[in-house]
Amino acid sequence: MKSKEEIKKELADQYFGDEAEDYDTNRSKDPRRSEVIEIQERITRDFLKNTGMNNILDVACGTGRFFKLYSPRDIYGIDISSAMLQQARKRKGVKKVQVADAEKIPFRDNFFDVVITSQFIMHTPFYKRVIKEMTRVVKKNGSVIIDFPNLYSISYFFTKKRIKRGELRYYNLFKKKEIYQIAKENNLKIAAIRETVVFSPMFFPKSLIRLSMALNWLLVKIFPSFSYVFYVHFIKK
Repeated sequence: MKSKEEIKKELADQYFGDEAEDYDTNRSKDPRRSEVIEIQERITRDFLKNTGMNNILDVACGTGRFFKLYSPRDIYGIDISSAMLQQARKRKGVKKVQVADAEKIPFRDNFFDVVITSQFIMHTPFYKRVIKEMTRVVKKNGSVIIDFPNLYSISYFFTKKRIKRGELRYYNLFKKKEIYQIAKENNLKIAAIRETVVFSPMFFPKSLIRLSMALNWLLVKIFPSFSYVFYVHFIKK
């Protein structure tokens, strides 16, 4: 296994220059990917409806593509890539974004109403430390929002093959019982768990996007345990 420093350097180097500038555009070109992003945004909006309104911290915020969902809260963000943060600073409502290690979040205890991260816990082998830090900086009764890729998702059969072939740098897959254990270890209670899709719309051609999303909507209702990702809203006790 690579050292902690090597992994973090890879994360920082991966999102630099054109990759940072074109990150959002590249992910919105394909309507199949856009449909999944819209589901993610809808879940995030729902989770945020009944949370504190003073401030929010986005951990590994990247370009700040979800910042538009956080208004009217003061928006803070941290990321290991300075290039991605250059894009995040252009967003509306930004209070402060800075380069920082998610294992050592540079804010005092009990400071934020909400702490959120998206598509990051899956990529770091040090996720337990990150979640502990997220919990530390959120207020009592505050919200911690995290997405967890599902070990038993049909789609992750293909993800695991990509991991074995070395196409993915690092990828965590979670059992649902592990999510409950994470809550217990961090003095959190689970307020809600939401599912996304059962299979990636990328399996179908673009012309069948409506069919694939209709199938996903039905399958998530019938087989929620096979969801691609679990979005979890925790409350700090």
